[in-house]
Amino acid sequence: MIDDGDLDWEDIRAFLATARSGSLTAAARRLRLSPPTLGRRPKRLEDALGGPLFDRLPNRLELTALGRSVLDGAAAMGDAAAAFARHADRHAERSSASAQPVRVTATTSVSAFLILHLPELLGETGADLTILSTRSALNLAQREADIALRMDRVPAEGDLVTRRLGGFAFTLYAARGLRDDWSGRWDGAPVVGLPETRRRPSQAGWLDDTVRDRGGRIVARLSELPMRLDAARRGLGLTLLPCVLGDAEPALVRVVDPPAALSEDVHLLVHRDRRDAPAVAAVVEALVRLFRRHAAALAGH
Repeated sequence: MIDDGDLDWEDIRAFLATARSGSLTAAARRLRLSPPTLGRRPKRLEDALGGPLFDRLPNRLELTALGRSVLDGAAAMGDAAAAFARHADRHAERSSASAQPVRVTATTSVSAFLILHLPELLGETGADLTILSTRSALNLAQREADIALRMDRVPAEGDLVTRRLGGFAFTLYAARGLRDDWSGRWDGAPVVGLPETRRRPSQAGWLDDTVRDRGGRIVARLSELPMRLDAARRGLGLTLLPCVLGDAEPALVRVVDPPAALSEDVHLLVHRDRRDAPAVAAVVEALVRLFRRHAAALAGH
């Protein structure tokens, strides 16, 4: 029989993060630990429970039957610990003059828009900001961020408050003079693509299909928005960009009108326990106003 004194919360927390991410490296990054340090913690839990929690497969970890049997209990402990921490944060913010930075997580495209207007946000809120640019859906309940800006991916579960901020359009841009006429066939014109994918619909899939139909030539594939923007500025090829960034670049021209298939809605999510924290509430309202002021540019009009 296992006594609860034999179990260490930090080991359970490490197991939970690993189970959710499927990778020791990703879990270590999430918990801000080195992979060797994190790797020892699930091992101690396995020793206490008397069996392996994960099957070590190439490039990923999968839960064993034992791991699956204890996952719900670990998740409940994690949720309780996160709720305790959120309540403690609220108390600390009320009693302390020095608030922690408000952490906003968003995709690279939305993060680039926020950085473009960072002086507005800082001036309106008076709060320090941390912008976490990532494709991963950080967990608000686990306090991985305070506010999430997500495109068309609103969780159906969780104690979250959601607001739609507006549309976010994308289209193709090229350096002025790269080609005089883009209306017909492109005749081998250079294109900077996104990483290949078989997924449809998707931005990368739409771009690949368009290049094939118009007779363009993909000369490079770049995963990150800043690299594609720089490549387009330097005339290396047309590429896909958010309208709010591409239209602001005097060196670039639109190649086609923004296709409806690539327009996405941006939603703001905040955990119910955090929405009334003064700094978080101020940033939420500033983000709502920012998206409202720039609605036309964001929608590609």
